[in-house]
Amino acid sequence: MGRQFEPVWAHFHILDSLAISTYGFVMADTFLGITNAVLVPPAHEVIGHKSVREALRNTEKYSSDLQGDADVRDYRQIPLEVDPPRHHLYRAALTPYFVRPTIEKRVPQFRQNSKEAIEQVFGSGSEIVSTLALPLVMRNLGVIYNRPQDVAEWISWGESAWTAGGGERNGDVLHRHLDAIFDEARNDPKDDFWTHVAGLEIDGKVISQDEFRGISSVMLAGGRDTVIKLLTGMIWHFGRVPEDLDYLRSNPDRIDTAIQELLRFLTPLPAMARTTTPESTTAVLPEDRYVQISFISGNFDETVFEKPFELNIKRARIPHVSFGFGPHTCIGNHVAEIEAKVFLETLIESNLKWEISDISKIHFYEGEFNQVPAHFESLHVRVR
Repeated sequence: MGRQFEPVWAHFHILDSLAISTYGFVMADTFLGITNAVLVPPAHEVIGHKSVREALRNTEKYSSDLQGDADVRDYRQIPLEVDPPRHHLYRAALTPYFVRPTIEKRVPQFRQNSKEAIEQVFGSGSEIVSTLALPLVMRNLGVIYNRPQDVAEWISWGESAWTAGGGERNGDVLHRHLDAIFDEARNDPKDDFWTHVAGLEIDGKVISQDEFRGISSVMLAGGRDTVIKLLTGMIWHFGRVPEDLDYLRSNPDRIDTAIQELLRFLTPLPAMARTTTPESTTAVLPEDRYVQISFISGNFDETVFEKPFELNIKRARIPHVSFGFGPHTCIGNHVAEIEAKVFLETLIESNLKWEISDISKIHFYEGEFNQVPAHFESLHVRVR
């Protein structure tokens, strides 16, 4: 099968015994915002493009019926941690809010937000992650959910909703927010996303408060740090390889393809967990039930991608698995793609050129992935 990958957890150099004992076994980015943690280490890992896609499609063998992030929550994230057929009911109810035609209606506001952020940050020489990527993603989220009044609070949480209280992972800040918007949606409804979610009916029943928490936590925590990494990674790449930005300026029809290559190379979410024993079906849970599905191994499989460790925006075919695959394909994939496209178009129109400052703090994976950024702690640019 071409390159033989080591387990992806071997490449997180801060994944030490303290992190494991505190959070359970980390299945994703361990810097600041762990996206998914389970109680025991996975007994198996699925690697390689073909095997990853097959595993993600096989929901009977590799179930999503598991309790992730048990250190910070005791409810299931929906539809992420629910198996078919109930998964299909939740997804069908939520999909209309995230389909491409719906998100494309927000493009003018995304473009204005991008223009203001780029002018402000590049004009002042500020740091990219905290002053551009994070605020921009949150402002765009405020547009999508029609909740501009919440944007300042969302920004104050930082990159991860799970570390909004500062320091150790803790769900208190997020959960207070979710409970407040649930009460508002039920008692003082407005024309916003939360009111629509609170009124959803599944199998003829209006969803419960726990179901609301499960849906809303995904919408606020799930796609947060990943999109921030994508936008920051774009600035990082074009600061290092400005000729790629010049190429796109001359070939705007290649922007969509370039975004797919950036998604492949950056792989904002490197892995996710599945279980061979659906956890809601039995009280006896074997410790070897967890399987890690390695998205990053699929995205760097040399049997699919020629010279996978090169970020090549001219790459012709890019069947990446950064959004997963199969029934659980990321429901926000169109949001990420459209936000990234608008942001990149606005960068190109700005005619800015920049370089990456040495004071930036960028963490790379170890081992064979050592050319791939795992986390941008900070990214400082100098305009040329």
